[in-house]
Amino acid sequence: MRNLFELLYYLRDLLLLLLAVLVSIMLLLTGESRQSFALQELFTGIIGAVPQPNLSIGISDIFSYREENQILRQRLMQYALLNAELAEAARENERLRSMLQFTKESPYQLRVAEVISRGASSILSTVTLNVGTKHGVEPNFPVLALDGLLGKTMTVASNASVVQLITDRNFRLSVKVGSEGVRGILIPLYGPFAEVTGIPHNSGIRPGDRVLTSGFSDIYPKNLPVALVNEVVEAPGENFSRVKVRFQAEPSEVEHVFVMGGHGPGA
Repeated sequence: MRNLFELLYYLRDLLLLLLAVLVSIMLLLTGESRQSFALQELFTGIIGAVPQPNLSIGISDIFSYREENQILRQRLMQYALLNAELAEAARENERLRSMLQFTKESPYQLRVAEVISRGASSILSTVTLNVGTKHGVEPNFPVLALDGLLGKTMTVASNASVVQLITDRNFRLSVKVGSEGVRGILIPLYGPFAEVTGIPHNSGIRPGDRVLTSGFSDIYPKNLPVALVNEVVEAPGENFSRVKVRFQAEPSEVEHVFVMGGHGPGA
């Protein structure tokens, strides 16, 4: 209200001028002189030319329009959800095609499995798959995604398997890094990052180098993709470099995985 009074005070001169003009027009329109009659005819023509609003629309029509708009909004939402479902189905179809091609080209025995749940424990980082002993799965089978190693089967039931993920803080893996294949031990840090320990100084390792399984394991065959080097720090006074890496496979995003049943060549 205070702002309104301030605005009126600010425009007082203009408002007084408009008031004077309106009074003058009213006097001319109500007069009986020849000029007054001419001015009255002019205003009558102007008013007659202005289209009149259609007052035939009733309250019931307004409510009807509102209901129709509501129905249209609901249908648009349904179409949007359907479109999202179709897009996701297309993406899943493409993923499954890629996985099928991967199984054909891989020298290993691979079984496609679906992630049916993700572990909620703060102690272990796990996922549960929809395959078990009935499908030939046993404990300590490697589990992979299209991008790289995800972990290993830990507990196996008849129709389900619990997988210990590579991001689990208790996970350890023998790996080789870079073109020279420098050996080290991969230890998860947080999120998608890990550290490879035991790498001597001046090993020639650079960001972007690949981290692969070393093959020094009864579980994992050699040369499985694991991570990419993210950072190399050579701290003074230490004998080994701090090699920080980022996992190539992201466990939180995968919905379908491979369970490796046989090591095949390179075991």
